[in-house]
Amino acid sequence: MTVLRRITTLAAIATSSTALAFAIPAVATATPAEPVPAATATATPNDLLGVYQSALDALKAFGMDPFLYPTVAAFCSDSSTLGLVPAIAGAVPGPWPKTNVAIPGLDLTAVKTGQTMFTFVPYGIGADTSTVSGMQIAWLNLSNGRSGTAAMGPLTDIFKAMVPPEVPPEVRPLAERAIHDFFAAALPLGGVRAIPVDTGSGTVLAAVFGTVDNGGHPCFFLPTVGITSVR
Repeated sequence: MTVLRRITTLAAIATSSTALAFAIPAVATATPAEPVPAATATATPNDLLGVYQSALDALKAFGMDPFLYPTVAAFCSDSSTLGLVPAIAGAVPGPWPKTNVAIPGLDLTAVKTGQTMFTFVPYGIGADTSTVSGMQIAWLNLSNGRSGTAAMGPLTDIFKAMVPPEVPPEVRPLAERAIHDFFAAALPLGGVRAIPVDTGSGTVLAAVFGTVDNGGHPCFFLPTVGITSVR
């Protein structure tokens, strides 16, 4: 139960210390109800609560379950007290997105049944640099005993993986662009990380933690923990 002990420890540390709607041009699906201003969101003393709520709204707009509490990185930004940058994480169990649109021969679900996509959303991070590693997910399926850890990647990796291999090569750039634009309308500028994981069905406990680069500032985010029911 190494992963379980790790998750429990991370949760204790955190407590004591303080994504595809398939938008191929011909296949429009869900659209976020209230796009969140992306490039201007920063963590200032007067708007931390508002930024947190905006992040929650962004995740919920995509059908994701927010984790139990937010996290924060200190000395991460030049535009907030103590350089504080807030962040939240969320999980979306498959199948996702929910859509009634079907194209014969194509599977338009980004997250399959038995999978969970974990997402990390900070607010106040600049556009990604070449350093996009550092965020981790540790998970444990309490129902089937499966567990693991994985490195989270940038959304650009997810965009490419979300386009089915059956899509013709000449159409793939358009599909990836459409997906990117769909997410960018409601998610902040940089630092967003995600990864789909084969958790299997059951109750999944997970912790997201790690480092995001913000223009040369290494920003360490304390662990945040969530529980998700996966079919």
